[in-house]
Amino acid sequence: MAQNVGNLALPARCAGVHVLAGDPVIEDCVCNLHAMSPVVERMNRHAAVAIVLRGSFHIRATEGAALATSGALLLKNAGSEHAYQHIDEGGDRTLTFFVELDRPFAHLAIPASPRNAAAVAFAAHALASGDVEALCDAAHMVASLALVLDGSRPYDAPVAYTRRVVRALRYIDAHPAADCSLATLAASTGLSAFHFSRIFRALVGQTPRQYVIAARLRAAAAALVSSRKPVTEVALDAGFVDLSNFMATFRRAFGVSPRRYRVAMGQRARPSVARRG
Repeated sequence: MAQNVGNLALPARCAGVHVLAGDPVIEDCVCNLHAMSPVVERMNRHAAVAIVLRGSFHIRATEGAALATSGALLLKNAGSEHAYQHIDEGGDRTLTFFVELDRPFAHLAIPASPRNAAAVAFAAHALASGDVEALCDAAHMVASLALVLDGSRPYDAPVAYTRRVVRALRYIDAHPAADCSLATLAASTGLSAFHFSRIFRALVGQTPRQYVIAARLRAAAAALVSSRKPVTEVALDAGFVDLSNFMATFRRAFGVSPRRYRVAMGQRARPSVARRG
């Protein structure tokens, strides 16, 4: 069964690492591991940036520790060792780009935010389309952005708190348009709003509100490309109640208006259709 990112259907693949391109090397990793699975340790022979398309898991390396969440960028230096631990059910999916770097990454992850939502959405669209050229473009875009934004702070929280935050992340990713207020999210984890917000920011690298906005932007970007719904309907479906706020937020994150984004992504998809004909 195809997996979705927002409203975007990704190619259905069995669990494992699937090589999609060779220059640069691009891998689609579909993981079905769960909370009872053992820790997975891997040595990175080459530098890479991985986009977490779905799910959450804990990652540890010499640079520290971090919680990988949907929309985040994982930074891997050549020769580094990473340990992955899954702390809930549902598995995950990552899109990894192996890149040449002028300098090593300083940190493990860049959290999902409006600043990287456009690059993540572009990579997800490329994966859904199967267009290798678009995937290569995404690889360069994501690597360049990762070097600019390489500034997340590693944090290692107790597993019990991490699990609660992951539950909230799963809810936001699955229901970005639902009530994702701080009070509602905190109540779902059994923590006070202040405690939840403090732990969430320490683990994820941003406030719950920033994460919700990023999730809604990804859902809106997917709907703009995968449907012909009016922009107003797309905004409402994604959870934005104020159209002017949606337009401004989308433009800040993606650099263009929702309408221009839809046109641009539609034009990119047309050549691949023509080649098949």
